[in-house]
Amino acid sequence: MSTHSKRESGFTLVELLVAVAIGLIGIIIMLQVFENAEGVRRTTVSGGDAQQNGALALYAIERDLRNAGMGFNEIGLLAPPCFMAGYDQARTTPNFGAAPNQIVLAPVQIQPGGNATTPDQISIFYGAQTQANTAILIAPVTMESGSNDLTLSTAFGFRPGDLLLLFQPSIPAPPTQNCVFVEVTKVNSNQIVHANATYTLANSLASVQSRFNPPNFTGPNSILAGTFQGSQVVSNAVTRVFNLGNLHDTEDFPGTQNPRLPVFNVYAINNNTLTVSNQFVISGGNAVVSALADNIVHMRADYGLDDGQAPPPGPPGTAGDGIIDRYLDPAAFNALATPPWQYIVSIRIAVVARSALIEKAGPGTACNGTTPFPTWSGNSSVLRGFDLSAMPVPAGTFWDCYRYRVFETVVPVRNTIWKSS
Repeated sequence: MSTHSKRESGFTLVELLVAVAIGLIGIIIMLQVFENAEGVRRTTVSGGDAQQNGALALYAIERDLRNAGMGFNEIGLLAPPCFMAGYDQARTTPNFGAAPNQIVLAPVQIQPGGNATTPDQISIFYGAQTQANTAILIAPVTMESGSNDLTLSTAFGFRPGDLLLLFQPSIPAPPTQNCVFVEVTKVNSNQIVHANATYTLANSLASVQSRFNPPNFTGPNSILAGTFQGSQVVSNAVTRVFNLGNLHDTEDFPGTQNPRLPVFNVYAINNNTLTVSNQFVISGGNAVVSALADNIVHMRADYGLDDGQAPPPGPPGTAGDGIIDRYLDPAAFNALATPPWQYIVSIRIAVVARSALIEKAGPGTACNGTTPFPTWSGNSSVLRGFDLSAMPVPAGTFWDCYRYRVFETVVPVRNTIWKSS
């Protein structure tokens, strides 16, 4: 009887408590291992996301920089600078490039951030013409209306739908020069018509409405070509005509209907995203803004100059020899009495990519994902650094709860280096 009762007796309370304690210890160990593994996973995944986004952002800007200036790479366009005047019927405000928001006719223009927390903006301009089409005006004309046709030295390669850039150096040379956009609506021998009207395309025979020809060329759209300036006669051959590409051609891929438009891309950072907007692509009256890469939180760019002004203690260089003499931040560049636009041969650029996930800290522990702010080779002053303290972050987090990677490179502006003299 006693043997049977002893055989049926279960765990004692002490044995049960010991088992529970051992189980809890095992769970704690497993949770700690899981927490460490999760932290490593979050860091690895977030680092991979930052690597991908940063590389994509830098690649997109670098690709455009290597094309900058294509189609109008003459040294006369850059010294002194020419402020573009344009009319675009698709815009809510048709006149663009007028004071005080003038656009410098240059392959690259950097708009500096006002302080260390504000990223720079980069504008890149180039044509889309597949063959070099440059001509000069050979007959005097005053651009006062769309009925003033342009008589060119040659009309080879010009077609209805082409967007032209007219550039006229001023004589004697003032601080600025004249340049304006016109849209070809008809070609008669060596005459170019630019009417504000419906016209027929050469290839498709479709009828389209002119977009870049104003009803008249007064105010910011006026330009004199081969006429008088003050008391001095300007040569009839002074005004250059550059073909930036056709507004209605499609890409060379079957089934696509995307126009091969000229490019005036503005790269900016909005709400932790690198965006780009081509100023020739308009929707609803404004330039279309497209997102390129997420979690790009800051951007800086400097001009690489071949102006012979090497910084001390180095010896002075030779202007125009194709060798970078110095880098200058855009604010200092704009502050020069005569900014050397013609000597910009490269752009030094850096973008900061942020991890997508925060670095979790222990209870009561401050974030320590990153400290201090990341740096780059263009940290010439506090204003040119990366202050991320004002970066938008989710509620309850701070800038140092994330990890960051800086992607930096120097891109040659090839079309400026290869420019004609």
